[in-house]
Amino acid sequence: MTLIHVWYGTESGNAEMVADEIVETLSNAGIDTQLTEMTKLEVGDVADAQIAVVITSTYGEGGLPATTKPLYDALSDERPDLSHLRFAAFGLGDSSYENYNNAIKTMSQLLVDLGATQIGVTGRHDAASGLDPAQAAADWADNDALPILIPATERTTVTPTTIEDDLFPWSDNEFQNNPHPWYDRARELGPVHQTDERTFVVLGYEEAMQFVKAPVMSIREPSWVDENPWLAFGNTVLSLDPPEHTRARRLFSRWFTPKLIKQWVEATRVSLQGILDDYQPGEVIDAHFDLGVLPTHTTMAQVLGLPDGEVEPLFWALWNAMLVQATDPGEGIREKSIKNLKYMFDTTEALLKEKEANPGNGLADELLAASKRGEVTPREVLENMVLFYMSGAPNPAYLVGAGFELFAERPDIMRDYRDKPEARERIINELARLHPVELLLTRFPTEDVEIAGTIIPAESMIKFPIGAVNRDPAVFDNPHEFDYERPMETSRNLTFGLGAHSCAGQLIARAEVDVILTMTAERFTKVELLQPPTRVITDRLIAFEKMPAILT
Repeated sequence: MTLIHVWYGTESGNAEMVADEIVETLSNAGIDTQLTEMTKLEVGDVADAQIAVVITSTYGEGGLPATTKPLYDALSDERPDLSHLRFAAFGLGDSSYENYNNAIKTMSQLLVDLGATQIGVTGRHDAASGLDPAQAAADWADNDALPILIPATERTTVTPTTIEDDLFPWSDNEFQNNPHPWYDRARELGPVHQTDERTFVVLGYEEAMQFVKAPVMSIREPSWVDENPWLAFGNTVLSLDPPEHTRARRLFSRWFTPKLIKQWVEATRVSLQGILDDYQPGEVIDAHFDLGVLPTHTTMAQVLGLPDGEVEPLFWALWNAMLVQATDPGEGIREKSIKNLKYMFDTTEALLKEKEANPGNGLADELLAASKRGEVTPREVLENMVLFYMSGAPNPAYLVGAGFELFAERPDIMRDYRDKPEARERIINELARLHPVELLLTRFPTEDVEIAGTIIPAESMIKFPIGAVNRDPAVFDNPHEFDYERPMETSRNLTFGLGAHSCAGQLIARAEVDVILTMTAERFTKVELLQPPTRVITDRLIAFEKMPAILT
């Protein structure tokens, strides 16, 4: 594999920090890198390189920093032929200055003038934003630079993949209840499998972590896929790719900052407090619905500024609507999905009309006001409000249910959760690894991609089974066992997605789960399940149906 050079020029040290972060990101992806400050580069070094990442800050009113200028001057004087050089660019600056981030423009233009080819979008950090430059660089490297830095000429030509249509019986009840024996057997054959003419399944952790977030991986279904009723959410993050996705996410992102989440989960705390105050030890309670669904739905309703409504029919309306997402939905499911989507949209639309007559200060109020100003369409407001109002409970509530199931099976974990606050984040992360609520991520590459030696044509369907990725034994020792003391470097998993399409609500979901499990563990010493919890399952989704329990 071709060595990727990372060259940086800095004034205050921030560009060096960014360079270190980019090197780490590339190295973690198995790419050979060489980090060099520009003051140590000769013109010949640049002329000999094939791929590089060029990083520079901007000095003063748009000038080159002291460590960038000597190389710039030398290249300008000697004018080497750089026609074989491909480079990605990242700049640092401050938008309070007129010529913000001018140095990277200047350096990039010179390289292009000398014959080099710039690849990808120029990454930028704005000091005025207050964002961490290293994090901005890591996001850029993951989402923009990494997937396009390896030349197409280095892709290995392989023989056509054998179609293995019997590896994953998606609609089989036994498979749905426990797909891991199938995943384990298939993984022994390889990390990538073709299951029909246009469908590929990726099981490997490393492969998924690299490609789920790649810019070429679109969430939009190509024309050959049957039209999906979920196009009702065509103006939300569920259906858009960047840059449209970025704009859609900005409609609500500032409402879910860590600071505000601390405020929102107080609603979770108050709701659960009332439920636990009314509970008499020894009574039967549904640990999933009463302790998971109700508090988390109340929380999201308060964020939006909407009333709670009838929680149980709202919860199951979303489930019924999503049944059409299964690989083989079955007879009548499409009609059932459309009926429940209508219920969800009609219910939310009525609440928004009431909200217009009685405004408040929630997210719904903000979007309605933005619509009146012409900044968003009424349809965008409706789709986003349906999405949040209906999905605010199912994801965190499933983790809550999994947590109570774990507490019942492993009283020692419940004890640790109560007595070791420092372990709570790790326990939740391990819960999420083993119990994803969405079971498959699906992407459609916009160009041919190579994954683990398999060339996957553009517009194919690529399935990433989250359960398989999260239990890859190459990364997780004893992958099917709960072990919250795993090394931090192996704690990252696919449950909440990656990159641009990572779950927008994962921070609030994690916070809600923590509040619920903490309050319960501090107030009770034992969770006893009266019978094994029942789940409803497709190959795409899972939910608890009943979880009768006693708290003592």
